[in-house]
Amino acid sequence: MVHYSRFRTRYSPEMFTNQHHLRHLLRPEHYTSEDQYRLELRHLFKPAWHPVAARAEVARPGDFLTLDLLETPILVRNFDGELRAFLNVCPHRHSRLTDKRKGNAAKLRCQYHGWEFTKEGGTGKIPDARAFRPWDRDNSCLKPFRLDTCGDLVFINLSDTGPSLREWIGPLWDVWQSHGGAYRHAATWEKEFECNWKVVLENSLESYHIPEVHPHTFKDFPPEESAWHELTEQFTSFRTTPPRDFATRSQDWIIRRLGVPVTKDYWHRVLHPHATGSSLDSFRMMQCVFPTGPTTCRYRSIFFTLRGFRKNPLAWALYRSLRTLATLVAKQVFAEDGAIYTGVQRGMAASPHAGVIGTREERIYYFQKYVLDNTRGPRELPLLEVETPADVNAVG
Repeated sequence: MVHYSRFRTRYSPEMFTNQHHLRHLLRPEHYTSEDQYRLELRHLFKPAWHPVAARAEVARPGDFLTLDLLETPILVRNFDGELRAFLNVCPHRHSRLTDKRKGNAAKLRCQYHGWEFTKEGGTGKIPDARAFRPWDRDNSCLKPFRLDTCGDLVFINLSDTGPSLREWIGPLWDVWQSHGGAYRHAATWEKEFECNWKVVLENSLESYHIPEVHPHTFKDFPPEESAWHELTEQFTSFRTTPPRDFATRSQDWIIRRLGVPVTKDYWHRVLHPHATGSSLDSFRMMQCVFPTGPTTCRYRSIFFTLRGFRKNPLAWALYRSLRTLATLVAKQVFAEDGAIYTGVQRGMAASPHAGVIGTREERIYYFQKYVLDNTRGPRELPLLEVETPADVNAVG
């Protein structure tokens, strides 16, 4: 486990911390191997906290949602304002408690035989309970999972031990608290992709693909003088100032009318292995990619748009318009990226190349090093010469 007190931050007033290209530390087999997939589940994902929902999705008592998280069926439920997470499996005869994706129910009840459960996971009403005497209380409870929130984001941890959510998020805690407050949940969507989860994550870590993949949305990658990287062992960030075109100026006008200061900054932060927060004055978005197999994954987006603090009719109308437009653009960008993943994965399966990372893609280097250091490490991968941060600028 990497602790934030040991982080070494590399930060530069220029975009590129490194001035030469970098080695591609992972090989194509790391994107196709069953063994690598299992190592990543055990060492990267089981200890991690996973953003799974917004509080608004389970806002009322009795609201629930279900999802499959790392081969584990999960149920999240609101018990009179308190959120709890359990394994979505009944201890009686192993049925899923429910197959519904979401809903509202007065009781947490198994869909098969009607066993009911309390917020602690213990049994409540059991039909014909006398048939189960003597009662095996220890083996009749739901399996709970740790659940916590940051702002309006709901996180789950599948491990019984390890750091708290606040310790895990570390220096990004105050930043991700802004998912809520002046920002309201607008939409959550997800999609299955035929690619390794690292293909999706690495795509998000670089702006080099923008002109080819996003010619109508982002259009071009930002110039070096208006972009910055921060590189650490556990997270990396990217900041830029969008061009002052008509769309940006119109957005700024709306933001002021909603009573929020204009910063003009776009931020993109990835907390390894997979939690991705991006923000502009108009929105906050949390995205998370979950491996579902060596060459498949599920990508989930939780999107918030600015509501602001003013309550007049103009502010309400502007909020509704902003929510609609921003959500449409976010889903369009999601689809544009998604169109390239399968081709990348197919190329991985056939590639004889070692790969190379350009300076604009340097965040990928730090992510790949994190993957190696926290699975098998460079000593167990003798074919990979993994340079230390001090060696990076020497790579030619």
